Amino acid sequence: MKSIRVGGAIAAGLALVLLGGLYSPTFFASALSQLSIPGYPGPETVTVTATPFPSDKADAGYPGPGEDPIRPTPIPTKDPRPTSKTADAALLRDAKMYSSTYGTDIDESIRRLLLQPEIGELNQQLTGKEAETFGGLYIEHAPDFRVVYLFTHDGQETLARYLNEETGAIVSEIQQAKVTLVELESQREQAAKLLSSLDIPLSSAINIKLNQAEIYVVNSSEAHRQLGKINSVLPSNVVLIEVPKLPENVTAIGGGKSLRTCTSGFSVLGFSNQISAWVMGITTAGHCSDSQNYLGIDLPWQSGTPDTGGVYDIQWHRADQSFAVQNTVWEGLSDRPIWQIRLRANQSVGDFVCKFGRTTGYGCGLISTTSQDGVNIRIDGMTVQGGDSGGPFFVVNTALGTTIDACTLANGQPCTIYAAIDQIQTILGATVLTTTRLSLPELHK
Repeated sequence: MKSIRVGGAIAAGLALVLLGGLYSPTFFASALSQLSIPGYPGPETVTVTATPFPSDKADAGYPGPGEDPIRPTPIPTKDPRPTSKTADAALLRDAKMYSSTYGTDIDESIRRLLLQPEIGELNQQLTGKEAETFGGLYIEHAPDFRVVYLFTHDGQETLARYLNEETGAIVSEIQQAKVTLVELESQREQAAKLLSSLDIPLSSAINIKLNQAEIYVVNSSEAHRQLGKINSVLPSNVVLIEVPKLPENVTAIGGGKSLRTCTSGFSVLGFSNQISAWVMGITTAGHCSDSQNYLGIDLPWQSGTPDTGGVYDIQWHRADQSFAVQNTVWEGLSDRPIWQIRLRANQSVGDFVCKFGRTTGYGCGLISTTSQDGVNIRIDGMTVQGGDSGGPFFVVNTALGTTIDACTLANGQPCTIYAAIDQIQTILGATVLTTTRLSLPELHK
């Protein structure tokens, strides 16, 4: 991981439930083809044997022998909304943490947590369709729950076109932005490239609340001196902030399991170039050692980013040769099922999110920026330590990303950076498991 001080103002998984025996290669290939997994080699290549749920966890909705084997793991319906009496264990645990943090009752905490995906979807729509005026949004949780939207002009009229029954009922505030989110990202990238060309170590992010891009350096005087030597200045909406240290990897001792040096993130399905077959495994941070094991059993490395770390920081290891790979993450009390993913574009500043690491355990906090170094997400006020790298970030039963860096704000407060779940798909070419566990014995070569 990494440490940083920041300014004081500052998936879809394999959708198959296969129970009750052996299915033909053609059947499994057909099922996979419906998922449009890039690079899938085609029919007549895979034989699959399903591992059924333990009897004490069986659900009446799952098919038995002779029944339709393709049925996704059920995701709780949105209506009626769960309450403190009907919420499942994962939602209830996160709601209790939220309640203890903000002094709300459990039912109100549940309501707010379930509104976050709606806000995230709205955020994605505004970012994509109103780029010429949208300056971003963020969620506030105290003293009242509300969403703050930033526009350069015509905010009220623009926002009205996108609000639905859910988001329209949330208390909202529209603020004037000097520049758009797209302009801020462009200026952040421009400033980072300029300082990097001068061999100045840095980290960067966008501060939506202050409508500015921020560059973090250890020695701001030296940065200004180097800029002066080439008669250059930073873009107008970029602020240079001095921090005691930059992000640093936290690799000591791995979704949520203790590996040899790190913590596992999420279970995935991916193509193994080593054996030219589809296999299942687990992810962790790319800067962790390529040599990982679980319970003393080696987990063969498949692919990933360099051990030296960087803004992209992810790798995966095969695990199905020795273990039943499940769509769960350990969160300190139990293995929590993962039913879906939420990409970075659908995560919002102010979202309440949780994590687990082998060293610091379970904890929750608020997203401070979704553009840390352009691609990652930062949580201010959260501590992670050596061994937590690679661990899962989630909320309720949704996968969000994996822990990569520890940080420190300019006021001495700790913070944490996680890589968005997108990196599993875009870099590894793998798919997060979001259904029941499967074993693929015919792939074990």
